[in-house]
Amino acid sequence: MPTLKSLVMLAIILAAPFANAQKKRVKPPKRTSNIKSVDAFVENTFELYHKVFVYDSLTQANVDIPAELEDELMQSAEQNIDSLMIVLPVVIEDISNSDTNFGRKAKATLNLNKAKKALRFCAKTSKDYFLGKGEEKEDEEDKKEE
Repeated sequence: MPTLKSLVMLAIILAAPFANAQKKRVKPPKRTSNIKSVDAFVENTFELYHKVFVYDSLTQANVDIPAELEDELMQSAEQNIDSLMIVLPVVIEDISNSDTNFGRKAKATLNLNKAKKALRFCAKTSKDYFLGKGEEKEDEEDKKEE
């Protein structure tokens, strides 16, 4: 029999595509670069992006997220961030390595650029939710328009 936790997770997964928090979702690269560290970094980035995107979508849709699930999402996001920090020095070394051919370096750069867009969204969204900057900026912009 399904537990409450599994039912909530299913609801989140099913509700995420219907929420319109971000106009266009950043899609992960279709092809890997065949540089293991770059591919691991990009994969971890998009796992984190998916979690932040779903959370943002649910909050924009005014869905009440249970505290246990929110804590679990935060712990999982922390693990993703830790894994990104571990892989990052190796990524830089592997891309600058002269043994890697130009095609792989080019594909790795393209994949990293997509990951950069996803990380930028994660940072902005996290900052807005945890520091409350988003509402203050909107209020300031509304005052400027008047």
